[in-house]
Amino acid sequence: MSAEAIGHAIRERRKARGYTQQALAESIGASRKFVVDLEAGKEGASFGLALKAMQLLGLGIRPEDNGYPEFAQDFARTLNDHDYHYAMRLLGEYASASLTAGRALMPAAPSLDDGAYRAALGAVTRWLSAKTGSPVPKWARNAKASSQPVFLAEKLHPVSDRMKELIRRETPPEIAAMNVWIRERDLETV
Repeated sequence: MSAEAIGHAIRERRKARGYTQQALAESIGASRKFVVDLEAGKEGASFGLALKAMQLLGLGIRPEDNGYPEFAQDFARTLNDHDYHYAMRLLGEYASASLTAGRALMPAAPSLDDGAYRAALGAVTRWLSAKTGSPVPKWARNAKASSQPVFLAEKLHPVSDRMKELIRRETPPEIAAMNVWIRERDLETV
């Protein structure tokens, strides 16, 4: 693997994850110039900082280190099949895996016809980015808030007004801003 190939991989992954060069630099404790040099494949770049950048972006030295679950495809398939029980479970897996990884693990938007879930996934991805201190992927940053309140639990069963109030009180602000209502503890335990 050449320094140029590593730099190219870092640049492509940085863009795919929605990081600017400045945001990546700040996340690894480096200057923007370091990231510019690293992406250009300059051989004098610090190996330790390069490894930090690769780890943050989910890039490994071995090909098997570069994988992460394909949450966007899983959500698209699950929701197009109207399997809302599994979609709720998948939402919890996405949140848990993302929190463990230290970044939102859905760098690209899922292809969904379900506008409620599209808003919900954008909202949860924004929350994950805030919770992990990582940049919000471009697709989630551009996601539109739902015009109607979205209670994902209603896809499974009716939700009483009393329960809706409880959910509203326990919804993180990044999610509530998108008019999506799900308790943080439900995301962590679904």
